[in-house]
Amino acid sequence: MSREYCKIFAAEARAAPGFGEVPEIIPLYLIYRPANNIPYATLEEDLGKPLESYCSREWGCAEALTAFGSSEAMQKCQTFQHWLYQWTNGSFLVTDLAGVDWKMTDVQIATKLRGYQGLKESCFPALLDRFASSHQCNAYCELLGLTPLKGPEAAHPQAKAKGSKSPSAGRKGSQLSPQPQKKGLPSPQGTRKSAPSSKATPQASEPVTTQLLGQPPTQEEGSKAQGMR
Repeated sequence: MSREYCKIFAAEARAAPGFGEVPEIIPLYLIYRPANNIPYATLEEDLGKPLESYCSREWGCAEALTAFGSSEAMQKCQTFQHWLYQWTNGSFLVTDLAGVDWKMTDVQIATKLRGYQGLKESCFPALLDRFASSHQCNAYCELLGLTPLKGPEAAHPQAKAKGSKSPSAGRKGSQLSPQPQKKGLPSPQGTRKSAPSSKATPQASEPVTTQLLGQPPTQEEGSKAQGMR
């Protein structure tokens, strides 16, 4: 889920002129090994170098910028956190961002509400409030038009900034669903041909019998048939 959020962020960041490189959360694969005592394991790309920490739950990104300098990758990780916090209305945050160059791995998540996106419980809900109070916007936050989380402009957290629009904002209502809209199929009853009525069978039996016998009905037989009707 963190990787999918990061891909949406990357699409918006690349659309902003002059943003440059964008952090990427590398995929994590689940493999099944039936002959092993522990059949399930995770597999990911070997980045080849020791991981550099860009943000941690212990000291956060604001402290990291002061203690370790303001590298471009660290500032953009902070911008990604700000964007994600605003995108989810303060309900979801990716933390413990570490990696090599622009590839991030082993990230952790923080949620405010239990059951968010199917999660069974909430994770570090106090971290979201701490992030909102300690985050300091940088040039990349301003480049995406993100709303500051502190100050008078933060009084309306529900209003999204003009520079950070949802990818689905320009779509029509019928295009929001990932499944294509199916056209209404005609009723199966409408394609059936009308079956001949059973009431018409007795009326047609008399001429059929006449054709089989090869003789026209006599006057006496005709009067008997009229008397039976």
